[in-house]
Amino acid sequence: MKLLRRIFSRESAGTDVLRLVVCAILFTHGAHRLYEGSAPGLGSILKDSGFPAGVVLAYLVCLAETGGTVLLAMRLLVLPVALILLLILFTGILLFHRHHGFFVVGPGEGGWEYSALLITCLLVTAWENRATKFF
Repeated sequence: MKLLRRIFSRESAGTDVLRLVVCAILFTHGAHRLYEGSAPGLGSILKDSGFPAGVVLAYLVCLAETGGTVLLAMRLLVLPVALILLLILFTGILLFHRHHGFFVVGPGEGGWEYSALLITCLLVTAWENRATKFF
């Protein structure tokens, strides 16, 4: 019961739902990349963009999106995990999405609106859990 209260409470139900949905979305994103084997492809893109050890970095991104979101869902290490995920999303905007404009679908394709929403949700999560003492 204690674990359940850590994850979800009546007092913070709105932001808890937001946190858990963001975790589910980001977890699925990283897990799918691992499942389908596209992490090395991301690694090549990162290496071509000037990042050292691109494939290792790609697997670290997948680890942050899977393991990090489990920690975030449980309200463990909220600030560091949120900052790492923010950095990943912001880097994704700079490297990939900004060249396609704002819209993901509709008037555009491949833009950064979805990443902007996730970044906002992570900022809200970090702010609302800033006083969390769970380590």
